Amino acid sequence: MNTPHTHWLVKLQAFWLLLALAAVIGFRASLLPWRPALLATAAAAGGLALTGFCSLALLFVLLRAGRRGGKQCLISVALSLPALIGVLLLGMQGAKAPPIHDISTDTVNPPAFSAAKALRKAGENSLEYAGTAIAERQQRAYPDIKPIETPMPPTEAFQACRAAAMGLGWRVLAENSDQGVIEAVDHTLIFGFADDIVVRITSTAGGSRIDLRSASRAGVSDLGVNAKRIRAFIQAFNHPSAQ
Repeated sequence: MNTPHTHWLVKLQAFWLLLALAAVIGFRASLLPWRPALLATAAAAGGLALTGFCSLALLFVLLRAGRRGGKQCLISVALSLPALIGVLLLGMQGAKAPPIHDISTDTVNPPAFSAAKALRKAGENSLEYAGTAIAERQQRAYPDIKPIETPMPPTEAFQACRAAAMGLGWRVLAENSDQGVIEAVDHTLIFGFADDIVVRITSTAGGSRIDLRSASRAGVSDLGVNAKRIRAFIQAFNHPSAQ
């Protein structure tokens, strides 16, 4: 009985993995725009998953026929698991998150970006706040995203905000203690997508109010990343010793 050649399954999976890696590296090195990089990564993930399903089906055929070649099928299936898990997790995040990429604790008078304007490229998201439509979607999805009210005076609150931003690993782009404004940028884990952040500190009768706005440069939906970032800042500000 002839042994089927199944080595091509592992080689094909290796190609998909290399394609995904090249897309990520290409984007991070500014060799690829974000759209082609994402498309290439999506194609690689789909290829890994499809090849994994084919390998699993072929494995059952080989086992029933009592033929060899199952080892390569198992390796191919194993290589597809990270892609399947990643797609499932992203799908779950995408189902929960609304199609917005600009989150603010103040949706009536959101903090304005200044330094970030020079960093936005053609084809990236606008820094103009979309208004009522986005505010209503945010309120439904993230009702907990609210300003920080603190008894600290503005000068002290400014320093606390700066410390929280630095503790979270944000790169501060500009700061003005007199105006009570801090602008920073943060990056997503794998692709390193840049998200712009502005922190605004205003004086109140009881101390200070702190508003944040986090906006992604690319994509329609941020998969909840900006809301998560604001929550992390609020946590870091309220519990500085936990950082």
